[in-house]
Amino acid sequence: MPPKAAASAAPLPAGYTADLAQLDGYALGLTQADRFSGVVLVARDGHVMFEKAYGKRDAERNDPATVNTRFNLASAGKMFTSVAVFQQIAAGRLSLDTHVGEVLKDYPNRRFADSVTVRELLTHTGGAGDIPLFGVENAANRARVHTVAEMLALGDDRPPDFTPGTKLVYGNFGNVVLGRMVEVLSGEDYETYVRRHIFEPAGMTHTGFVDCMSSAPDLAVGYATVNGKRVSNCEVLPARGFPAGGEVSTGRDMFRFVRALQTGMLLPRALFAEATRTYREFMGLGFFATGYGLDRPGRDFRWGHGGSAAGICTDVRTYPATDETIIVLSNRSPPDCYPVANFLHQQYDERGHHFTGAMSSPRSGGQMEARGEG
Repeated sequence: MPPKAAASAAPLPAGYTADLAQLDGYALGLTQADRFSGVVLVARDGHVMFEKAYGKRDAERNDPATVNTRFNLASAGKMFTSVAVFQQIAAGRLSLDTHVGEVLKDYPNRRFADSVTVRELLTHTGGAGDIPLFGVENAANRARVHTVAEMLALGDDRPPDFTPGTKLVYGNFGNVVLGRMVEVLSGEDYETYVRRHIFEPAGMTHTGFVDCMSSAPDLAVGYATVNGKRVSNCEVLPARGFPAGGEVSTGRDMFRFVRALQTGMLLPRALFAEATRTYREFMGLGFFATGYGLDRPGRDFRWGHGGSAAGICTDVRTYPATDETIIVLSNRSPPDCYPVANFLHQQYDERGHHFTGAMSSPRSGGQMEARGEG
């Protein structure tokens, strides 16, 4: 099917239509080479310029993916937890310097509770570590652990892995801590809170928490390799989304989320600007916020989040300098989605608004996002 486009109120840069056609050809080539399947959406100045699905919804069936197919977000869902935390800050219930123990008063490990702050959890600098919910070796944990409080108990006896604030080590457990803090402060369970205060206000009607083994015909299916055999990735992933990610969504819904953030619908604009400023390496406050190095031009700065796991590769990125959002959701393992997400900005020319063609996958993208459910 041809790419779906919508007219923009602002004039397009010279060559932009051709650039989108090249992106389409690039994604088609990867699909034909069995190196990509999923949905690609490009928006500019608040308008969708390009939206198209590629490949199969399920590699073992013949039904194609469509723009309405819902894909697992993996760690791109961490943005929902970040927004929930900033909503608590906006409401005056929390600050970036609040310690874990000030909210979770019965947190078992007091070294962690009394030293790690919200800011450090959002920037992955608190030494929170990971959570034993991924892989075949943690099947027993997945079978018995369902609530955020139960997930917290998998690691709340551990001290920080290093002195909080001294380095950045990306992980998932810090988001579980943040999610539990949101529950305690709001009086709502995590799923209910996110649905009521993020999905519904933003109009994200196709986004939610769905059991991995659901046979719903609009859900993308991913696969993992276990002992040399291809199996459903549900055998190595948490059963449904949680504060570290794993919700399902469409490309259009994720653009609605981006717009809700840009327009101040979900957060005060000043708080959102604070969240998407680079604080350390590639991290803002719960968002990736980076230009990938001091030598990169300002137009390459982007905020958003990626996600990766077996049979899942996602990238949601917005470039403020050009007001472009690029969303790629895929049911292929990383790094298959990253070359597509990187395509347009990979060859920005000196004028800062025209692209000149395809290039191999850049170092950014897969390096940072491809780690567990990262």
